[in-house]
Amino acid sequence: MKRFLVLLQGLLVSASTLVLSACNSGGGGDGPGIADAPAPGEDGAPVERYALVTSYSDGTLSSYAVRAGSGLMRLVDKVPSMTQAVTVALRPGHDEVLALSLNGLVSRFQLAADGRFSPMDQTIPGSNNLTDMVVHPSGRWVYITSLEDGANGIYQLRFDEDNNGELVAMEPDDFVEPDYIASGFVELVVSRDGRHLYAGDLAHNRIVQFDVGEDGAIAYTGHIETGNAPYNLAVHPEQPWLYAANRFDGTLEQYRILPDGGLEPLAEPLSVAQDINVNVQLEGLVIDQSGRFLYVSDLVGDKIWQFQVTEGGALAALAVPSVDVGEEVIPRKLVSSPVSGRIYLSDGGAGAMLAFAIKEGGELEPMTPDRLALDTYPSDMTFSTGAALTHHVRAAYVINGNDGDISQFAMADDGTLSSLGDSNPATGAYPIAIAAHPSARTFYVANFNDGTVSQFRQVTSQQIDHDVDELAPIQAAVTVDAKPAALAVHPSGNFLYVVSKQNQSVSVYNLEVNGEIEDNNGIGAYMPDDPKLVDKEQVDFLNPAALAIDPTGRFLWVVNDHDPGFIVLFRIDTSDGSLTKVDGATESAGKNPKAVAINASGEVVYVAASGDNEIRSYSVAGDGTLTAGQSGFSGQGAVSLLASPSGKVLYVVNQVDSSVLWYGVSDVGLVSSTGTAPLGITIDPGESHVLVSNLASANLTRFSVAEDGTLSVEETVATGLAPQGVAISGYTE
Repeated sequence: MKRFLVLLQGLLVSASTLVLSACNSGGGGDGPGIADAPAPGEDGAPVERYALVTSYSDGTLSSYAVRAGSGLMRLVDKVPSMTQAVTVALRPGHDEVLALSLNGLVSRFQLAADGRFSPMDQTIPGSNNLTDMVVHPSGRWVYITSLEDGANGIYQLRFDEDNNGELVAMEPDDFVEPDYIASGFVELVVSRDGRHLYAGDLAHNRIVQFDVGEDGAIAYTGHIETGNAPYNLAVHPEQPWLYAANRFDGTLEQYRILPDGGLEPLAEPLSVAQDINVNVQLEGLVIDQSGRFLYVSDLVGDKIWQFQVTEGGALAALAVPSVDVGEEVIPRKLVSSPVSGRIYLSDGGAGAMLAFAIKEGGELEPMTPDRLALDTYPSDMTFSTGAALTHHVRAAYVINGNDGDISQFAMADDGTLSSLGDSNPATGAYPIAIAAHPSARTFYVANFNDGTVSQFRQVTSQQIDHDVDELAPIQAAVTVDAKPAALAVHPSGNFLYVVSKQNQSVSVYNLEVNGEIEDNNGIGAYMPDDPKLVDKEQVDFLNPAALAIDPTGRFLWVVNDHDPGFIVLFRIDTSDGSLTKVDGATESAGKNPKAVAINASGEVVYVAASGDNEIRSYSVAGDGTLTAGQSGFSGQGAVSLLASPSGKVLYVVNQVDSSVLWYGVSDVGLVSSTGTAPLGITIDPGESHVLVSNLASANLTRFSVAEDGTLSVEETVATGLAPQGVAISGYTE
């Protein structure tokens, strides 16, 4: 049994715990797993708090809560910032975020302690085709490059502190051009001391130098010739060194920044490929936070080239000169974590950033999981840093099958439950499953008997008809395939997946930025069959009952509550959410499997084979296919699976003997559910409280969680009749 317990370590996500799924951590794998990642924050050192990401294709700005140590991220907020968002920046010394659009717009947002955005203002510098933006280290000025015909140069803006910091044009000159015609600026960097600005000029193969005056105004001082198309620039974090990647000749320029801002070669330009016959096209360029290593992405070669920054600043190729990223990846922007030693690579063809750990010698190694599920073509990412985020609970929601409504409870920090609202919000007929948008503001309920999905939004401010944290309905219920039994939200927050028993199908629906199911008529009023259906695929087995999505958002599995039972694999196109059933990838899942889950590393899938009273495990290959592994006893009639966010404990809800069984790293425990026929289970992100709904006794039990995962009953409160799924809502700060 002990070997089986160790195997089960890791995060599991079930349909009733989706509100927590995106930010949990676990272990697994032979490479640098999420639990083995660099662990910043020791001795009061800062950690990443929120990752801020722009999407070029979707035109969004998103924030993600970052779990210290593991680097796992959970979507917190998303705004439709602009068309073709190209870069994002934090204003030093302020909780402000700036996002730049290629079509000529700068949007400014306040970043709250909980990671949510509040719009502040928007600025139109004066032209389209804006390619890059930097904020001066002082936090007083902003510089933006333009490639617009007739406006080739740099816009200068300042924060007007007399007008709430609004971004306004500098006077008298808001636009600066070099002393030659038609520059092709695509990239900007500022020296560490803030006294000099450098622009890569793609049209003339040169780096252009500007001095930054005491008032922030820049003045052209000269330029230096480079190789073919200096597409990306990087300044060393500790030394006066500057590097440039020449896109079309595959070379790296290496310079020393002189006291007057001039550039002096440190060494001859370095070819990234030793073989001159190798075709390369350099794209992203980044120096890691330690300043010891430099990396450059190769758009044609589908790889990342790796270099050591030597003591004098010159670059030297590593013994392993490059890391392949796969032909399916379009390698674009490279980003370095400011504190943890991780490197991220944007995939221009999908909704993903690939994540890498840096080995001692500088070689990159894929993290586990190896990518983040984001909006399509993430164009840039930056991090806010500080103390590690803490998790807080706010409310709990239980769907009641026989009553057709939702019991709502306010949840104190100590977990104590109290009634919330004057009445329970109504669902459709016999609600059977609940899922939450990763941002934890929008909730979806599958109504089994009338074939609909109800949508609710959490109330965030006191209203006449609602208290804070109550759920308010969003429009009318959405008609879906008959007998919906389970549902899940893609980790990007862009798609909703619904499993329907009667037609043996999995349907995909687009979600708006605010979490609403997208409608076809564009007027926000649902008519029958009006939700925008992206795709529908057949499971082709009786009684599909549960589904799980891997943490990278690329694979989806469905199990069917039947004898014999099976687990079916679908691949997800992350650009539009559509599904492809994988032929020959269906595996046996025992008798009447009722729950399926995947650990946070994405390496192991678990199935509760209720008819066999066992849990089955499957290893996950890189293409999502499964290989059966060990199985172990689950208790009598397992119906739900859940693991603690740390991955130390697996919980199994057993309906027949009304118990909750847990598997720890070194121990096993069993506790009565204090109700009859338990069904739904969830846990808060801080691992302090577990909630279990009891189907037959119509109540909800709250357990406190000890450090080793042991459960202790704290209270039991009444719900409606036949409670099903349960979810906890909370926030980070």
